[in-house]
Amino acid sequence: MDNIGLKRGYLELFSYNENYEEIYQEEKRELEKILKGMYIKIEHVGSTAIKNIVSKPIIDILVVCKDLDEFIKFAKEKIQSDTYTIKEEMVREDDFLIRKEENGKVKAFIHVVPVTSKRVKNYILFRDYLNENEEEAKKYEKLKKSLYEKYKDERRKYTLGKEEYISDVIKKAEDYYKNKEYR
Repeated sequence: MDNIGLKRGYLELFSYNENYEEIYQEEKRELEKILKGMYIKIEHVGSTAIKNIVSKPIIDILVVCKDLDEFIKFAKEKIQSDTYTIKEEMVREDDFLIRKEENGKVKAFIHVVPVTSKRVKNYILFRDYLNENEEEAKKYEKLKKSLYEKYKDERRKYTLGKEEYISDVIKKAEDYYKNKEYR
């Protein structure tokens, strides 16, 4: 994972890297060993999972669990280490964050979400819709670049600036997949 990661709190956008999927698969295999039955499924989400758009060079991983409280207890006892750090406050409701850090860089954000949360479907819908709709993906990329220019030193504002767009895309995706066979 040499070509991946940023110092904590920093914001930088990079062109799409063909290795993102391979890096995700390595991370997934590692998580499957560490999590030993504490998850239902693991998915590659976020901008590195969307083909050909700029992103932070940090792999976003969705871990779907049965019981979030049980998972948090497990994580604090068994996962927290120099490599895996736990963000004490929830990122969003029903979204528990674990950072994977190596050599002073955040390499992955692991979002743990209970199976009952609508966030599970939303993460996947957003990814799949943008991967199937190149024009929409390019709109997202344009927004990301614009927000980066405006907030490159204010990561939180950069993230908040994407929320309305992401919500709108999720609504489009729900309509798009409504009459199609969708996993």
